[in-house]
Amino acid sequence: MPFNVPLFGDAGQTYDPFVYLGLLAANTNAIALGVASIILPLRHPAHVAKAAASVDVLSGGRLILGIASGDRPEEYPALNTPFPERGERFRESFDYIRKMSAPTPAFDNSFGSTGAGMNMLSKPVGEKLPMLVTRSSQQSAEWIAENGDGWMLYPRADASQTLVIAEWRERIHAAIGASLVDRGEESPHG
Repeated sequence: MPFNVPLFGDAGQTYDPFVYLGLLAANTNAIALGVASIILPLRHPAHVAKAAASVDVLSGGRLILGIASGDRPEEYPALNTPFPERGERFRESFDYIRKMSAPTPAFDNSFGSTGAGMNMLSKPVGEKLPMLVTRSSQQSAEWIAENGDGWMLYPRADASQTLVIAEWRERIHAAIGASLVDRGEESPHG
């Protein structure tokens, strides 16, 4: 969040998250590094992919990238971005960042297109950047289970939290099964 929105009740992070992650990476060597939420619709995904991959490489693969669609409508006009379109922009940004991990990404969406062997350097240490979706980010729970590497929510009472975790696990199993079927493989769970 680049701005402090007094109506929201907290300033969020006061430093740019990627600069701060760089400082943490330089001063630690074993802890995981992460942010709760990079607001994808308010940043160009090429810059997010580049900054995140840089932190991941410079930290030895310790980055966990929390991402969100944003919940502070006051920020959107300052960046000339329509608040009602944040869900769609989130998905397109997510897709863009995922595809930038490929050796030579080729795709086209509203944020731009790549081709002709163009590439982004550096690449994340692993196969892809681990991205955790914060709250719903204007997406269905099924979309999050199929696409995200995890899901971050505010804590709830124990009984409610237990139910949310059980439902999440069911969605993950369904997404894994659907992915195997799409690839023509058999699910190990039946």
